[in-house]
Amino acid sequence: MENITRAFKIGELKSKLLYSLLVISCICVATLIPVPAVSNPALLDIVKSWGDIGVLLDVTSVGGLYSGSVILLGLYPFLAASMLMQILTIAVPKLRNLAQLGDAGTKIITKITRIVTIAMCVIMGGLFAFGAQGAFVSGLNIWVSGIICGLSTAVGAALVAWGCEILNTKGLGNGISLILFAGSARYIPSFLMKVFGKTSEKFGIALGIVFTVLAVVVCIALIVFMVWIGLGERKVKILFRKMTSGMKQFGVPSQVIPIHVTQAGIMPIVYALTIISFPGVIIALMNPMSEGTFVLWSLNITRNLTYFMLFLVFMVFFVYIFSVMQFNPAEMANEIRNYGGYIQGVKAGKLTTEYLFKMYNNMIIIDSVYLVVICCIPMGLSLIPGMNKIWFAGLALIVLAGCVIEVLTILANGIKTAEDNEKQKNKRYKTSKFYR
Repeated sequence: MENITRAFKIGELKSKLLYSLLVISCICVATLIPVPAVSNPALLDIVKSWGDIGVLLDVTSVGGLYSGSVILLGLYPFLAASMLMQILTIAVPKLRNLAQLGDAGTKIITKITRIVTIAMCVIMGGLFAFGAQGAFVSGLNIWVSGIICGLSTAVGAALVAWGCEILNTKGLGNGISLILFAGSARYIPSFLMKVFGKTSEKFGIALGIVFTVLAVVVCIALIVFMVWIGLGERKVKILFRKMTSGMKQFGVPSQVIPIHVTQAGIMPIVYALTIISFPGVIIALMNPMSEGTFVLWSLNITRNLTYFMLFLVFMVFFVYIFSVMQFNPAEMANEIRNYGGYIQGVKAGKLTTEYLFKMYNNMIIIDSVYLVVICCIPMGLSLIPGMNKIWFAGLALIVLAGCVIEVLTILANGIKTAEDNEKQKNKRYKTSKFYR
């Protein structure tokens, strides 16, 4: 809370906070705009037949799916396009070379990602229109209704992706986390109402209130604990050799590099869910309200052991990928060697490289175990008959805690930057001729 209060006193951070709040509010308002040329009650019957895939898409659309709005596809096309570009950047040499060029290469890859996102929005919008034919209004030609329905949902998904990019450039950053946070937080009131309703039916209103308050306390405690773990750092002290010239010594002062224990954040979970649910999403779009065995098997991921195993494998894989993107031990070892530095307590050269790689491997193991414990235990318990509804519990907690961590980190860095700029300004003022 202290950082948030201080952030509102800094003009740049205050504008970013308010801008982010405005973008998320606009996305929430867009959930009230219905899909044109479609009967809303019939459309709701269709999307509710999507099962667990529908719950996932409803979170990415901040509740837009179950309200039958134009943004019902939500962030999913953007996530699918981003995931595809991440894989292609690793697999295709030309894209890999662009990624290594720095800001210039990143801008080109970002433009390509935008084009792929628009293509994904159009494709998924067309598939949705094909599957939603039973909900078209009777007064219009079926082709006209299909074009209007497909284009409106494609434009809605593109607008959500645009809002995510605005959050990245003009807002607090990491728009994916902020939108998913809004989508997850939207389920909190309904969850508490269900807890109160079920407990009050069995134990009475007084105990129902007690259990509801207890659920709130437990959730807050879990999120605080996860934020505490996420903010944990391993501080690496770098010392630099000093050169003597006459009576003076020159050299880079020693530095402390903080490295987060959980480097990957929530992106491994987001990408793992995207890749394992993609076939189910396509089947849901094209075959709604189907009673086929394969269709039901594809949609109900909470009762499917195959989804559980695939999620586990892909999550660990993406932990490795995103950890490399945040902390590359080979690059750090080269930079330390080029500047003539060494890690305190570790000899320079090969031992420094081995030390960093060992640290990197330990962090990947810790991050993977942390995510497995939080996410996969509820998933495993959900395979027990009657407990399938807790499948998303760990994911929701990770998203909520991850977004809090990222916002706190951004605010702390912004406050530190503003304070450093103020110190430099005061220093220049004191050393000016007017001060003397």
